Amino acid sequence: MATTSQRLVEGARHSKEIQAATTPLPAYVTEFQSVFTKEDFNILLEHCKWDPLSPLEQTELNAFLEENLHTGRI
Repeated sequence: MATTSQRLVEGARHSKEIQAATTPLPAYVTEFQSVFTKEDFNILLEHCKWDPLSPLEQTELNAFLEENLHTGRI
């Protein structure tokens, strides 16, 4: 048993899903249409041997993130 507000939210969500499904992609991305599927969006790529950062790269990344988090840039 759903409340009126729950039914309204569900209806709005359903409306947005229908609108998103019927809105055509811009011409410049049509060749990449498969990338925009819901199924592909929820899948992570497998990790590769080049994914981890070296200790120096990780130190530099941590310093960059720390600095920019304190200054509000990210």
